Amino acid sequence: MVVVDDQWIGLFKTDEGLFAIDAMCPHAGANLAKGGICDGVVSCPVHLWRFRLSDGKYLDADAERFNVKTYVVRTDDDQILVELPAVPSTVRLI
Repeated sequence: MVVVDDQWIGLFKTDEGLFAIDAMCPHAGANLAKGGICDGVVSCPVHLWRFRLSDGKYLDADAERFNVKTYVVRTDDDQILVELPAVPSTVRLI
């Protein structure tokens, strides 16, 4: 897991490749990077909610509001690069 500008991003390596998704479970706030992985799906370590790594889709119900964001990942020599949005999707005023 990496944190960039308060954004927690889980990095996953499977037989299908590298994946990056929001690391915070939208249900319980648990760290998805600590969840189990099977067949391209990560399970939340708290309540076992399942998210597909390729597109972030929540698989246990038809509820798009629980999908997690995905990010483009590529490698450059020995570096793993995660493409973040140029403009934040939300702005937090303090």
